[in-house]
Amino acid sequence: MVQAAPPFDVQRPVGKAYDECRLADGTIRPGWQPIVDGFNRRGTQGLQNAAAETERLVRESGANFQTVGSGQSSLRPWQLGPIPLVLDSQTWSHLETGLQQRVRLLEAVLADLLGPQHLLKERILPAELLSANPEYPRTYHELPHLGPRLNISATDLARASDGKWWVTGDRTRAPSGLGYALENRVITSRVSPKLIRRSNVTRLAGFFSTLQEHLNSLSPHRNENPRVAILTPGKESYRYVEDAYLARYLGYTLVQGRDLAVRGNRLNLKTLGGLVPIDVLWRHISDRQCDPLELNPSSQQGVTGLLQAIRAKRVAVANSIGTNLSQMPALLPFLTAASQFLFQETPILPSIATYWCGGEQECKYVLENLDSLMLRPAFFVTRHSALVPAEMTAEEKSELVRKIKANPHQYVAQQRPSRSVTPVWHNGQMQSWHVALRSFHVQTESKIAVLPGGLVRVSPDSASLDQNPTTGRLGQDCWVVANEPVDHETSLLSSSRQPVRLVRGGAELPSRVAESLFWFGRSAERTEIIARLLRCILFRIAGETETSEMPELPRMVAALAALGQIEPDHAIEEFGSLLPALESALPESLYRQDNPYNLRAGIVGMVENAAAVHDRISLDAYRMIHKIHEHLVAPRADLQLDIGTAINRLDGLISDLLALSGVASESMTRTHGWRFMQLGRRIERAYQTAELLLATLQNPILDERPLLESLLQATDSLMTYRARYLLQLQPCAAIDLMINDDSNPRSIQFQLNKMCWLLNELPTEDSQFGLGEDQKLVRQLAHQTLMSDPQQLSETDAKGNRPALEALLSDLIEQLPRVSDLIAARYLLHTGGRQELTGRLTAAAASTLPK
Repeated sequence: MVQAAPPFDVQRPVGKAYDECRLADGTIRPGWQPIVDGFNRRGTQGLQNAAAETERLVRESGANFQTVGSGQSSLRPWQLGPIPLVLDSQTWSHLETGLQQRVRLLEAVLADLLGPQHLLKERILPAELLSANPEYPRTYHELPHLGPRLNISATDLARASDGKWWVTGDRTRAPSGLGYALENRVITSRVSPKLIRRSNVTRLAGFFSTLQEHLNSLSPHRNENPRVAILTPGKESYRYVEDAYLARYLGYTLVQGRDLAVRGNRLNLKTLGGLVPIDVLWRHISDRQCDPLELNPSSQQGVTGLLQAIRAKRVAVANSIGTNLSQMPALLPFLTAASQFLFQETPILPSIATYWCGGEQECKYVLENLDSLMLRPAFFVTRHSALVPAEMTAEEKSELVRKIKANPHQYVAQQRPSRSVTPVWHNGQMQSWHVALRSFHVQTESKIAVLPGGLVRVSPDSASLDQNPTTGRLGQDCWVVANEPVDHETSLLSSSRQPVRLVRGGAELPSRVAESLFWFGRSAERTEIIARLLRCILFRIAGETETSEMPELPRMVAALAALGQIEPDHAIEEFGSLLPALESALPESLYRQDNPYNLRAGIVGMVENAAAVHDRISLDAYRMIHKIHEHLVAPRADLQLDIGTAINRLDGLISDLLALSGVASESMTRTHGWRFMQLGRRIERAYQTAELLLATLQNPILDERPLLESLLQATDSLMTYRARYLLQLQPCAAIDLMINDDSNPRSIQFQLNKMCWLLNELPTEDSQFGLGEDQKLVRQLAHQTLMSDPQQLSETDAKGNRPALEALLSDLIEQLPRVSDLIAARYLLHTGGRQELTGRLTAAAASTLPK
């Protein structure tokens, strides 16, 4: 047998590009040698296993982002390769020094532009960088700042064929990617723990410790344990998952603009327990969106009055508002002259050749050399790709030239960077792909700390790396390797000896979070009851008995239609015969995307509401949610529509839903967040059980025993019933167990009692006396159900109906949505349109079925 060559031995060079792994003669660079040896020992199969494990860990972490392409955006998982980019200590020392110098320069330029403006007066920078800049309101000049203006910044780098590093852009407003760089390290260290320790890789914890200490030091109140919040654009943003990950890792509060309020020139978090002051705000929204009162009046991401709180020095904002000026591409051509003017220094890391079209000679050069350049907006950074004239049609290029000539100061042109290559394991083989590196820095009062490594993207196509990191190329971890063992002492745990004040309760819950947890609970419960009912029906269809010999089946189908899983016409005998047979219709209904009420929609609702509170849900719970999502929603190559596959899929779904419920029951602290999730569950379970029973039992069929067994099975009460009554299936006993029995966690009475207790535990206004309207209504329903007699509920009238049962269940179905609305009105301040989880067929449709 021929032994396969070690994976790195088959790597091929790419043209004249600088090879990060090999010298010109093909030998391995010294910093790479331990890494190459380690992966070669694993062999091809070992690398395949590492790639699969990496993909699994990324998927379980929920790391995803919105990609932009062809004018559309979509959500996709972050992609990470198992092999890191390696930088030796000498290379890193050069980069670190150059990056620290650049941060000092950008800080000084920003201070000058928002202060004395010597650079403009001396014509080092053209005045149009401000006067023609739509991103520059004069309001920025008035704002004080606590500490440096640039607290957290980033620099995009490329290495040319001669090994020289070039800066392709700066990110000084709110750089993205820091969370993904951290996630890359966490996952890679889990996949290759021994290798990362043996290779003397510099740890990242020291950088994040510096970040924490610096943000804490910005607090205007100088308290030892200030409240730091991360202001995120929201779950619709490409960076929301990253923001949630950073908030969880650093122990910060993740907020949106609607969670905040300024009172008495103080920034506060709006919670169920009242207003909680915020000391430091790490903003991840654009400058113009921060305050709709003084900046962009249409902004929904910021908070009214934030600028006034900043002027009063009652809150520190990182980065300070106005820092978008130092990341504008039009600044790049002038940074070398600014460095000479301000510091008498030449930048160690030069900017890539950039031409601002506002200069006459530069504009002429750009128009004459369009095919060798790429064009970007001059004053702001966009997520969209650069314009590449060489790839345009003659008509498109002519239109671009017209636009440049009409508004030359609005454009910059850049030379397309050459990029180094690095080993990448892809599709079972070692390849050389081009590299883009984004570095991150924290500037304190006394130093500039640089993250050892950074965010790495690799691609076989160098041009695709000229786009924003959110375009979705393969990522890699970046290992800065030292010549000797590195310090492993650093920890993010506070070293303060100051005793902390013990607290319990969790009243500091934003109502937006409470709302998402409430609807998460409702979606989860709806998903479970539909899955149970659907599985119960499929079991019967898959059995030996002919469907015509199952008198309970039409009622069960009617209930399934009432819950919204299938078309209502399936529940009516005259129309059902015209529709596809249940054997094909029911399995197909699992995957339909055009039904806003079905099982799949419930899972989507779960995932969306969980994503909105990503930082509040444990990693174990999030893994379970992801697993639930995979059953019916995630794309599958093995999609089948037969009954056996549908039953197996439902078995797995119900098991995972129960596991998720167990995690919530045993692991979640009994705070208001847990209470709102439980309220959602209890309301939905009571409502769906009432719908189910009304659709099936209000006018009895001739032999109800099979129907009662099905209902008890669908409500997970069959085992309890048989333990009490053996095989005697009677309506009175079944109704008692599913409606009246407060010891049965699946009964309606149990849900109402729990709702009464949960509402009593929620905070109330100081001015409120007595019960709230929501509490009154729930107690009324609980009393009404408690006073109902199971024997009377099971009795039929002369017409063959159960009027007492119909009256009770109809009242519950009508009033439970009112309970939800009253809770929303009282606590959930940010509710938009009311979410609907009910089915489309009223239970009255069941009355058309034969008795």
